[in-house]
Amino acid sequence: MKKQLSVLLAGGALATFALGFQGTASAAAYESAADKSVTVMGWPTGCEYNKVFINGGAARCAKGNGGHYKAVANCARWDGTGVVVREAGKWVSSGWSLVYCPPETHVASAGITMKAS
Repeated sequence: MKKQLSVLLAGGALATFALGFQGTASAAAYESAADKSVTVMGWPTGCEYNKVFINGGAARCAKGNGGHYKAVANCARWDGTGVVVREAGKWVSSGWSLVYCPPETHVASAGITMKAS
């Protein structure tokens, strides 16, 4: 029992030590970014996505907020052997993003992927 308790206490001390360093590094990175006048990009908002006919997906966001997005489609194979995930080629910050399924598949579901820059 003593050995388990000492291992548990040592593990707790190590975790506290590691988390303390992580917090310090984050604060230092934040301060240096503020000194260089770096602006943080936002995520797109007001987004929607839909299946398009039987062959693809579409996505758009009302506001880009400096971020980007693109449509995603999960395309089921006609022979039932699996799903092919397709993403639109370009990241966009406004308007529609379109993606199409490859031959011999149909769109099973649609979605959107986003990034803040």
